[in-house]
Amino acid sequence: GEVGNNHDELMSNFFAQPDALACGMLDPRRVVKKNKFSLLFPAQTFSGNRPSLSLLLSSLDAYKIGDPLLAIYEHRVIVQGFIWGINSFDQ
Repeated sequence: GEVGNNHDELMSNFFAQPDALACGMLDPRRVVKKNKFSLLFPAQTFSGNRPSLSLLLSSLDAYKIGDPLLAIYEHRVIVQGFIWGINSFDQ
């Protein structure tokens, strides 16, 4: 009932989106329980197994953003090198 404070709703949506993208919602019975409008069924049923990335940072500055982004990029390059059998960082 607080006016102007919807942080809890936003955070619950933030945590629910990666779960929905990973698992999906293909069961129409779950959609019926959540929503009574039958016109929205095609928009609310979707398959899972969709990659996503969510970063939760304590503060927003260049170092807090740059460190995880650089680590993610390096990890992706290393894994691709291992799969393809090449040294990814050989200059």
